[in-house]
Amino acid sequence: MLDFKLKHIVYLLMYALPNTALSFGIVYIINNVLAGNEGFLKSYMGISFFALIVYTYLLNIIFQKRLNKFSFERLYENEMKIFDRILYAPLQKLEKYGAKRFFTTVEDLRIFSLLPSIITHTVNSLLMLLLCLIYMMTLSMVSSVIVVVLITLVAGCYFQVMKSMSKKVSALRQYNEQYYELVDDVIKGFKELKLSYFRRQNLMNKFLAPNRDQARDVDYKVSYVFLSINLISQYGLYVVIAVILFVLPFLGLLSREDVIAYVVLILFISGPINNLINMQHMYTRFMVASSRIKKFMNDFNVEPYDVDAITKPNGSNTFESLSLNDIAFNYTDENKEQTFVLGPINIDIRQGETIFIVGGNGSGKSTFINILTGLYSPTEGEFVLNGISRSKSNSEFKNLIAAVFTDNHIFSRNYDTFEIENNDEYNKLLTAMELEDIVRDDKDQSVRRKFSKGQSKRMSLIFALLEDKPIMVLDEWAADQDPHFRRKFYEELLPKFKQAGKTIIAVTHDDAYFQHADRIIKFDYGTIIKDVRVERNEISVQNIW
Repeated sequence: MLDFKLKHIVYLLMYALPNTALSFGIVYIINNVLAGNEGFLKSYMGISFFALIVYTYLLNIIFQKRLNKFSFERLYENEMKIFDRILYAPLQKLEKYGAKRFFTTVEDLRIFSLLPSIITHTVNSLLMLLLCLIYMMTLSMVSSVIVVVLITLVAGCYFQVMKSMSKKVSALRQYNEQYYELVDDVIKGFKELKLSYFRRQNLMNKFLAPNRDQARDVDYKVSYVFLSINLISQYGLYVVIAVILFVLPFLGLLSREDVIAYVVLILFISGPINNLINMQHMYTRFMVASSRIKKFMNDFNVEPYDVDAITKPNGSNTFESLSLNDIAFNYTDENKEQTFVLGPINIDIRQGETIFIVGGNGSGKSTFINILTGLYSPTEGEFVLNGISRSKSNSEFKNLIAAVFTDNHIFSRNYDTFEIENNDEYNKLLTAMELEDIVRDDKDQSVRRKFSKGQSKRMSLIFALLEDKPIMVLDEWAADQDPHFRRKFYEELLPKFKQAGKTIIAVTHDDAYFQHADRIIKFDYGTIIKDVRVERNEISVQNIW
């Protein structure tokens, strides 16, 4: 996920080449001093040696600072891209894949904070290994070839095992996704779980425990294999040293004088070799994480017709009419088979109307509201806003809507364009919603807290009114209100909203207040079966149902 360009590679090489040369200079001096080379026993050589250490240290400090800045900038940019993809994704996709995909993708992304460091160590280790091998060849070509073959065999065994581990690492991520689903059930269904001993036991014993047991076994196997193969690499180097100490001199391929140089070089390059071997574990995780992130980005890709991804509010707050012409929407399962069909819907909505949407459970009311508000994109049909066709896109109309959904949410921060502090309109609405004794001041933090469900919906309605949009969509808003405030909502508040010029579309089951609507639209099996204009005090509830 980190976007490396040519300039980044050049910058990496500008660091890696001199750093490797300086590091090789250190081992070269050590090797020649141990060999008793007279030219390296001078007093100034000690100063040179310490100078190399200081230069190498400073080079690493400067480079790592720049590298960390680059990597964390890219990391947080990619987090923003993931949030952006979620925010602009259609509701259907979020409902299909769930919040767990978002959490695990962010977790996958965090792994890439280590990638620049891993790449740096990889390049340094490869260059150091190359220089040391060239130095070995200058001492004995045949011996260096034997050493290279032995090292390659050890590394080959490691890489083969690592290759087999990628599937297990991917399986572990799947178990963690399922685990997040269970966590979500615990948090959202906490009250239901507390009320049922058997439900709690089944969650723990039938789902959570098997998931964690399977994840534990896979995690253990992966960690154990990585540990085992690391030990193989370590003891494999001991085998290589044994060959240098005993076999090569015995065969006459390496002089005793060069044995010291070879052993010093092997001990020195054991660090780079172990780095290269051990970092394969991280590269495996990078590949799995990268694959999952790419899949997430593809799954949450915005369709070309979803204009919401590219269209911003044009500043116009004018609404005259909206027509839905042959609008249809199909729910499909994983096998692409239709499970529910809405439509075709044909309806005209005029400015200033109060429309009640009614129907039984599963009749299509919620789907219609999601289509109307642009949360779902219809599979066919067109929208005509203020006389202008919008094809399948309803994004411009969406910007004219303030909504309170049945599962309303009060955000932890004020993301809106209005402020409530020193806002007279807010204080008036607080009184109208009978919340002035609940919220005692106009500080924003006073409303970012836990309310009862009915109070929460009243506060959400206040926020919706402060948006000052011409259309209000209320999804079973009154269902959580007490009888007193329910009556006030229908008999006092809705008429005031209408008088203020609002177009109101409310999903409701409160047939005792049907006379307060201009129209009542009834859904059944995904279609509109009744569209009744209400004459004041002359509505037959029995006829509607």
